Amino acid sequence: MDTSTEDYSNIRWSSHFTVENAPVELNHGDKVVLPPSALEQLLLQVGNSGTLPSPLTFELRHPHSGAIIHCGVKEFSSESSTIQLPNWIRESLGLNSGDYVLIKLSLLPKGTFARLKPISHDYRDITDYRAALEAHLRGHYTTLTNGQTLSCRYGGRVYDFQVVELKPQNAVSITDTDLEVEMDPITSISTKSSIATTIVQLTQPITTVAIATKQYQYWKLELNNSSYISLNIKIESGDADVVISSRDKFPTLENHEWSDLSSDNERTIDIKNISTDVLIVGVHGYTDTVVSWEATNNIKDDMDFVTEQGEDQDTSGKVQCKNCHAWIAERTLMLHEGFCYRNNVVCEWGCGKVFKKDSQELQEHWHCDQCDAIGDKQEGREKHIEYCHTPKTCVCMNYTTQSYKALAEHRRTICAEKLITCRYCHILTAQGVVSLDPRDRLLGLHSHESYCGSRTITCQKCNKPISIKDITVHAKIHDIKRQQQVLPTVCCNRNCIRPKQKNRLSLCQYCFGPFWITEDDPKNAKLIQRVARKIHSQLTVGCGNQWCRNKYCATSTNDPKDATTAASLLIPMIKSLPKELNSVNPNPELYFCVDESVTRKKFLAELLVNQSDGKYELGWCVVAIENSQEDLDKAQLWLDRNAPRKNVKY
Repeated sequence: MDTSTEDYSNIRWSSHFTVENAPVELNHGDKVVLPPSALEQLLLQVGNSGTLPSPLTFELRHPHSGAIIHCGVKEFSSESSTIQLPNWIRESLGLNSGDYVLIKLSLLPKGTFARLKPISHDYRDITDYRAALEAHLRGHYTTLTNGQTLSCRYGGRVYDFQVVELKPQNAVSITDTDLEVEMDPITSISTKSSIATTIVQLTQPITTVAIATKQYQYWKLELNNSSYISLNIKIESGDADVVISSRDKFPTLENHEWSDLSSDNERTIDIKNISTDVLIVGVHGYTDTVVSWEATNNIKDDMDFVTEQGEDQDTSGKVQCKNCHAWIAERTLMLHEGFCYRNNVVCEWGCGKVFKKDSQELQEHWHCDQCDAIGDKQEGREKHIEYCHTPKTCVCMNYTTQSYKALAEHRRTICAEKLITCRYCHILTAQGVVSLDPRDRLLGLHSHESYCGSRTITCQKCNKPISIKDITVHAKIHDIKRQQQVLPTVCCNRNCIRPKQKNRLSLCQYCFGPFWITEDDPKNAKLIQRVARKIHSQLTVGCGNQWCRNKYCATSTNDPKDATTAASLLIPMIKSLPKELNSVNPNPELYFCVDESVTRKKFLAELLVNQSDGKYELGWCVVAIENSQEDLDKAQLWLDRNAPRKNVKY
């Protein structure tokens, strides 16, 4: 029910309740939870109408200091005489759990303007703060109060803004209103959070870049329409991690698409089927490190790799050393084994690598006891344990894993904090948890798009309320119904556009009128004579109407025929007519002159057919002309909206 026109000026309600901590999910908005008794009192105030104002907005006041803030209500389900307040409201009013707070119904005007000032210096990390604020306010806030702190959750972080100015008054409702938002700049922006990036082209080498421990260095790699690249990295000193993303968000260990987190000095990352023009390449310093890298289009084909690795080694005349498993010439085997057993040792964990006894390489060599990882540096073992076998919790707090790669896979797929551009409101926001609705799951919707798509609009064709996520299916139904439309059969007079009626000639009532007789005519002889005389007269004399476009009329062709020629032309039409009373030719080919209106409409319809490149049948073009009062532009619009198209199947 629309309550916008109701008069609620007579409602006076106020009370006081004991403050209670609110659930965590309420801390990101201004909605409170009231006891059921508050709802009962409000319903008594409205009397017989039984309709409460929407939205319900309240004024909260500290009983001693007089501090004021406004709020909405989420539900009436708290314990008797208690109110659940978000933490930021309690802090703003200076209240603790167990204190009293005064509450009064205060119906606020709809806001038209808000000026905000960022408190967080890194608010520029929000790529579209207007869209982010719009999404957050719509889902969590009912009111705004001048001077309050507004917290906006975006991408797993919270950014704070102060409300500096509101219109039309210092407290407003922001439900179902167009709110103009203006952002005051911060005079001194900290540059610590801003990340400098360098634009790099393919085959452009990046040499000797020093990166400090736990710091990131980023480059924007322009691909120049390449769909595959090979990234070659050389670690000149120290240890580093390479992370890559195809999105504008800078990749990290926790959130990336491609990576190499090993401790190898030389690494290659092959990326195929790239659907973007730019990649963000990041290097993270595990220790103080110096790196060089280059991106090229030279990806080694998998078959080439198999060929290189699969080449058969010539073992003719050779035997395999039992210690190092190398193939040695048979005549020198004894000499080789004597040296090999004295100086070499094979890895005791079974990887097959051979080291010199008491060498540094042997001491540094390691195998992970939790997986199949192998390394040649003890520092790499520590890194492997940290990266692959140490618990890590996602920012969404609903996922824990031991591997950075598994965490990154979660962050870019089903994480509730993954940023998406909503397909319905087209703003960048967190996707939320997987929807509980089975149909939404089939559509691949998470909680934000499920909520956003559940909003309704009115279909322009049928005037029914349709949820946004059902628009495509609903429009498809309209398209199918449109394609299934069938026009009534047209009059068999090829110059007429009216629907035919049930008569012996399958003509419309206007075209059949001159041939109707009351006399008994069981073999249609008199009917055929009348038709023959009519057509013969048209061919020899004409109808005399200047608008006529009948090709079997002397007036239209300006070429009167003699009696013999006219008779020879009309005979094929006469033969198509039924010769018995009960015999019927459902589609005889006849040509009679018609009135000026029909001639003009058919001419315009033929123009429409040509203008539409034959997408629509002539009959539908006639209907469009009639519905548009013979306006060609309006008729074309009507066709595009309502007429079935040729050669379209569902």
